[in-house]
Amino acid sequence: MREALYGYDDDVGSNTVEVHIHGLRRKLGRGIVQTLRGFGYRIGSGP
Repeated sequence: MREALYGYDDDVGSNTVEVHIHGLRRKLGRGIVQTLRGFGYRIGSGP
């Protein structure tokens, strides 16, 4: 995912995505933004 996000395959020490997800969870509630291990994030409920 970082390669697609940053355009290169180096180890990037940024946690920008995690910080934004944390802010969304704080504003929307913990159950709204779900983590899908190995895939990413999902907003809302699903199977």
